[in-house]
Amino acid sequence: MLSSPVWRGSPAFSFCLGLVAGGVVIAVALLLVGSLLRAPLPLPVRAGCVLVAAVLVTLRELGVLRFPLPENQRLVPESVFRLGRFAGPFQFGLEMGTGVRTYLPSGLAYLTAVVLLLFSTPVTAVAAGVAFGLGRSLMTTSALHFDDAGGWNLEWSYRSTVVTRVLLVTYLAALAVLISSLS
Repeated sequence: MLSSPVWRGSPAFSFCLGLVAGGVVIAVALLLVGSLLRAPLPLPVRAGCVLVAAVLVTLRELGVLRFPLPENQRLVPESVFRLGRFAGPFQFGLEMGTGVRTYLPSGLAYLTAVVLLLFSTPVTAVAAGVAFGLGRSLMTTSALHFDDAGGWNLEWSYRSTVVTRVLLVTYLAALAVLISSLS
């Protein structure tokens, strides 16, 4: 759908802007809910919760454990496009950017949610939301560079295992730095 000529230019930009805005909205929501959780939990308990979540997500990403993650198993309806060339793609991106209205391909987003709930500040929440939105933008708009139908999906199926493992190792290294800086 994104490879359609209709998506070039302004609609693609407003879609990506919506993805980033949606990422920020959900990150700030996690910050606010987390402020209620952080108060009664001491630092070692919060770090332990993140460590348990990291181990579970790592084992799931590597295929050692298999369990479903909570997700809305339907896509954002195409009826949002009735809003026009800017507002329609923006709303579509906003809903996708929150991650609560569509599929999430990785457990790393859930691990990020746990970290945001238990450790975020306003600055880190906004930064994580922007990063989530930009990551979704990169994944979705990369399909625009493939002219043939299904080319992106074939490329992804060929490289997804390597990309997933690289992202997992990078994420866990960053998380280790974060947790070690807290002590």
